[in-house]
Amino acid sequence: MNRKFSLIISIILLGVTLLHAEDWFRLYAKGQLAMQDKKYELAISLFEKAISEKENDIERIRTYGMHYINYYPNREAGIAYYLLGNKEKAAFYLSRSRKMAPSPRAIEYLKKLESESLPNVTKTDIPAVMPSVSTDNRENPDKMIVGKKTIKLVGERMSVAIFPFENKGASKDLGEIILDKMITAFFNQARFKVIERTQLDKILEEQQLGLTGVLDASSAAKLGKGIGVDAIIMGSVAATPSGAISIDSRAIDTESATIIVAHDAYSGSSDALSVKNAVENLANKFTESLPLVDGTVIQVNDGNTILLDGGRMGGLKKGLKCIIYKEGPELKHPLTGEVLGRKTIILGEALVIESLEKYSTAKIIKTDSDQIISMGDKFLTK
Repeated sequence: MNRKFSLIISIILLGVTLLHAEDWFRLYAKGQLAMQDKKYELAISLFEKAISEKENDIERIRTYGMHYINYYPNREAGIAYYLLGNKEKAAFYLSRSRKMAPSPRAIEYLKKLESESLPNVTKTDIPAVMPSVSTDNRENPDKMIVGKKTIKLVGERMSVAIFPFENKGASKDLGEIILDKMITAFFNQARFKVIERTQLDKILEEQQLGLTGVLDASSAAKLGKGIGVDAIIMGSVAATPSGAISIDSRAIDTESATIIVAHDAYSGSSDALSVKNAVENLANKFTESLPLVDGTVIQVNDGNTILLDGGRMGGLKKGLKCIIYKEGPELKHPLTGEVLGRKTIILGEALVIESLEKYSTAKIIKTDSDQIISMGDKFLTK
């Protein structure tokens, strides 16, 4: 009886919150629910009404009296049109979204339109990486295009281990499915170095942990550090009697056991496609929150700290690790004299401990004993 009463109260409170929410948020939230139910025409109607209230797609906007959300009505309207087969309208809305607030999900569908040779969609509409890796980057693994900037890749990317999620009312099978799909989704981002599931199972078995997902952050970070990864992804999955699921996850730095970023995802259904979409959306959020950022060391301080010319405006945030390196001499072809590139000398790694608007402070956590980090050296986030 108490449980039923609590459920009724929760529903009433949700209704009151939506009643007092701004129109654009209420319309956008209803549109997302319609998308999950595959009612694409209804979703389009709701998204277009939301656009009439608040036109621009915006990453991270505070709802009226609620938490922060990502607001992408143009993108979601474009996807709904695509799924209905109206590719001209899909191109219109997806291109608008790309210009307002680029996201991997918009880029994914623009690429689909391009591959289907839609006349109004060209490569100029589609950034190669935002910030996930494009086909061009897979063909040239030494460079990556982020926005309009080409970044030289140095060292390894951030290595992550995705641990079993804590089960809060979801079936064991669903927890297993989500774990596998999370590993696949993170790997497909081509942004992270992901530990393979069988290797993870072996490690957990050796530690007598099993697939219970009940590790606390400190223990998980210690285990992650022991297996040599930069961060571990952990969280929980909850299910409602109606079949809806909610996934909460966070990335924890194995060096400090602190949370780097945290995201959640929701699905109105536990069917395979809905779960897959929710997990892929979650992986996209992590990639967007952990972008590749490069720049220059602008100051070397006592106490093993350095200043970097990247800050919050450029996506550099507290908890991210950076590879510190310097450009060596040019490499030239011995016969033609063509410059093939430059030799890269990795000096060490640093952990961002404070991020301001335009610059950051980082602590040196690893160095080559033969190398010295100096002002003017380069950095790249892992």
